[in-house]
Amino acid sequence: MNILKDAFLGGLSFLGLPEDRAVILMYHSISPGIDYFMNVEPKEFEQQMKYLADSKRPVISLSELVRRLRNKEPLGSSLVLTFDDGYRDNYEIAFPILKRHNFPATIFVTTGLIGKSDKRALPRLSVEQLKEMESSSLIDIEPHTVSHPKLATLNAADAKKEIDDAKKIIEELLGKKAAHFAYPYGSYAPETERIVRECGFESATSVREGTVGADSDLLHLSRVSIDSSTTFAQFRGKLSRGVDVYQWTKRLFTRT
Repeated sequence: MNILKDAFLGGLSFLGLPEDRAVILMYHSISPGIDYFMNVEPKEFEQQMKYLADSKRPVISLSELVRRLRNKEPLGSSLVLTFDDGYRDNYEIAFPILKRHNFPATIFVTTGLIGKSDKRALPRLSVEQLKEMESSSLIDIEPHTVSHPKLATLNAADAKKEIDDAKKIIEELLGKKAAHFAYPYGSYAPETERIVRECGFESATSVREGTVGADSDLLHLSRVSIDSSTTFAQFRGKLSRGVDVYQWTKRLFTRT
């Protein structure tokens, strides 16, 4: 199956990315030798970032992308880097690579796990690491709920507590306004969207794969997952409009 995906996505990379589209990449952990689907090996992450640097593709912050979308400005075939959950390896491994290339990124942090480890025994970012990265001007720390639930399964009161409490924690820790949010598991309902809007977020990112353009809803921004199954051929294809063609083809065959 991966060979077919390589051929399909790699072959579609020739489509490139039009000036009126952007791609938001979604990473999680960047650690060597761990058995976790959402992990990317450090050497592969290094190769991917070097490819972006060598290609001269514009890498902009999520805040800048949202500003351009809101003001209906050209997106310039830009790329945005995001990381979910707040793993310590984002600081230890990814951050030095990002600094080397001067690439901005947004890290969505599950606030209830700050300074702790998750069920896989993967350590999360500490308060000190969050503050250092935020102060670098390259990294934007944003909330990803308190406990990482599927928000669509919660009642309105519980969903609001998860979202609003995480926002307040980030704001108090870092002395800033939290402007962007990521739905855990990409799970949201109409009620969730209303809460996110009422909490004052400028954008919210999902896990629905695809490019971003003027037609995108700021509270349902698509992203492209980069994980342990992503080969370099697929990575190149995911930076292009080919990712939209691939998702459209998948949906077509799923319906038939």
